[in-house]
Amino acid sequence: MFFLILFLCFLFPVKTHAQERNIFGLHLTQPQDLQKTAPIINSPEGDWGWATIVIRLDQLNPDAWQTFFNDCREKHIIPLVRLATHLDQGAWIQPKKEHIDQFSSFLNNLNWPTKRQHIILFNEVNRSDEWGGEVNPQSFAEIAVYTHQSFKEKNDEFYLLSPGLDLAAPNQKTQYQNALDYYRSVHQYDPQVFDLFDALSSHSYPNRGYIGTPNDTGPTSIQGYQHELDFLKTLGVNKEYPVFITETGWPHREGETKNNDYYTAKTAADFLVQALNIWQKDARIQAVTPFIFNYPYPPFDHFSWLDKEEKLYPEYQVLVDLPKQKNKPEQTTSWQMEKYHLPLFVLSEKSHQGTITLKNTGQSIWGEDPFCLNSESTSNITVQKICLPENERVIPNTSHAFKFYFQIENEKRDGKSFISWNKISPIEIQSINLPFQNTSLYHPKTGILEKIKGFFTNFKI
Repeated sequence: MFFLILFLCFLFPVKTHAQERNIFGLHLTQPQDLQKTAPIINSPEGDWGWATIVIRLDQLNPDAWQTFFNDCREKHIIPLVRLATHLDQGAWIQPKKEHIDQFSSFLNNLNWPTKRQHIILFNEVNRSDEWGGEVNPQSFAEIAVYTHQSFKEKNDEFYLLSPGLDLAAPNQKTQYQNALDYYRSVHQYDPQVFDLFDALSSHSYPNRGYIGTPNDTGPTSIQGYQHELDFLKTLGVNKEYPVFITETGWPHREGETKNNDYYTAKTAADFLVQALNIWQKDARIQAVTPFIFNYPYPPFDHFSWLDKEEKLYPEYQVLVDLPKQKNKPEQTTSWQMEKYHLPLFVLSEKSHQGTITLKNTGQSIWGEDPFCLNSESTSNITVQKICLPENERVIPNTSHAFKFYFQIENEKRDGKSFISWNKISPIEIQSINLPFQNTSLYHPKTGILEKIKGFFTNFKI
C-alpha cells in the first residue's frame, strides 16, 4: 500500500503552497509608476503582486502617499515600503530617533491596502554612502531596536524587514564591509536585533559585475539569500525568516550609452524568467521585486525596464506574459453607521421599508467579495440582511445607503425591541399604547415623540 501511494504521488503530483503564491513584483522609482506596473505585476491572471518603493524623510506628503496606497488597493498591489532619509554630500544621512518617530507616525496615519504593513529598514547599510558616510553596525543596531519599538507600539501589524545588504561589498576600511562580517558585527553588539526582524530583505543579484547566470549558487549569486540565512544560523540566530528579494536582476547593454560588459536585453529578460522559476520553488521566498522599472538615465539606465520614451523594452514582454499566481492578503473590513431612516409610525404585522447608511472604515473595497450583514434584531422583528448590489463597489472612507424591509410581529415583549445587524449599534423600537387600535403601533426611539408629548403636557389654554 505504501508503494502504491508513493507511485500515485509521483503520477499525480500535489501542488504545494510554494507553487500557489504570487512572488512577482517590481521595484518602483516613484508612486506614479504604479499605473503602468500594476498590469505587468498581476499579468496574466495573477493577483496581489508586490511593489517595492522608497519613502524619503523629506517627502512625507500624506495626500500623495494615501493616493498611492489607494491605487495599490484598487490595483491589488502589496507595497513594500523602504525607509530613506535624505542625501547630504553624496551620502544618505544616518536616521535619528526623531526621524524614526516621524516615519512611524506618518505611516500609521495612512490607510494601508492590506492588514500586514511591510517596512524595510533602510538600504545596504554595509556601505558608507548609505549610512552617513561611514560603516557603523553599532549605530544601525541601536536604530533597528528603536525602529521596532516605535513602529510596533503604534501598530502591531507593521511587519519589519531587515535592510537588504550589498552582498558583493568587500571589506574596505570605512567605505564597505562584507555583508556576512556586517551581520557578525551587529550580532556581537546586540544579538536581539535579529529577533526583531519579521523577515529578511535580500539583494540577491547575479554578481559580481552582474554577469552571473541563474544557475550560480555562490554568496553573490541569485541564491545569495541562502548564504545569508546559513550564516545567521552559525551566529546562533535560529529564527526562520520569510525572504523578500527586494532588489535583483540583470542589467542590459542598452542604455544611454551601450555597455557591452552586460548581457543583451533579451538575455537579461530570459535569465530573469529562469531565476523566477527557481525562486518560485523555494517556499521561503514571498516576493521578488527586480530593480528597476523606470529609470532610463544614468546610473541605472541599464537596469531600467523602460527606455527614455517610457516604453517597455520589447524583450521584457516575456516577463509580462509569464504566468503568475494569486495572493489573498488579509484586509481589515469594518464599517460605521452614519445615519438611518425608519417610518415615524410602524404598524405591526405589516412590512415597512427603511434605509441605513454605512461608512467603509476598513481597508477592503466592499463588493470585490460579496458584502452582506446578517440581522441581529430581537425575535419579534423580522429584518432582511443588508447586501451590497452585485455590481457596486464601496471604497474606504466612502458611504453607501442600504435599503431593507422589516416587519414587527404583534406579540407581547417585556424587554426592549430593536433592529440591528452585525457590529451595528441597535436601533430601539418603542410601542405606543393606543387602546382603540386593533393592531399595535410602534415608533423608532428618536426622542421626537417624547418632545411632542412634553410640549402638550406643558401646554395650557
